[in-house]
Parts: sequence; C-alpha cells; structure tokens
Amino acid sequence: MGDGVLIEFASAVDAVQCAVQLQEAMDTANAGLPEDRRIVLRIGINLGDVMVEGSDLYGDGVNIAARLEALAEPGRVYVSRYVFNHVRGKVSHVFEDL
Repeated sequence: MGDGVLIEFASAVDAVQCAVQLQEAMDTANAGLPEDRRIVLRIGINLGDVMVEGSDLYGDGVNIAARLEALAEPGRVYVSRYVFNHVRGKVSHVFEDL
C-alpha cells in the first residue's frame, strides 16, 4: 500500500465524519509549517463489498475507494455517489457534485 492507509468502517456516516475530522486536524497540524513540511492527505470513501483474506482487504469497496483517493485533490475527501446517497441528510457537511 506504500504510504497509504486503508480503514474499514461499519458505517458510511462514521467514515465520512472521521475523514472530515482528520482533514480538519491536519489543517490545524500544518498551520504555520513551511509547505515542504506539511502532510496533506487525499481521502476516498466508497460503500461496497470488502473481502478479507489474511491481512488483506480487497473487493469493489476497496478498489473504488482507492480510485477516488487517487482522483482527490490534496486536502479533500471524495465520496462515491453511493456513499453520498447513504449519508445525505445524516451529516452536516456540504457536498459538491464532481
């Protein structure tokens, strides 16, 4: 996985809340640091099947989340339409349709 992290949540709402809080915490941690010392994350979230084999997680849930993360702008959280439809009205965050 390189320098990435994969986290499985039982709830899409919890995943979105965690991602937003993490990005906000990173903004605070990076405040005042020179740009070359900042850690800026890209986060992708999908809701789908995840299979476990030993210590590996794979499946559509993982593959699509990884694609969203790769597309995400630094410091942003990208969610699939399925996640958006699931969390709409359950979180107070504003979403932009890309």
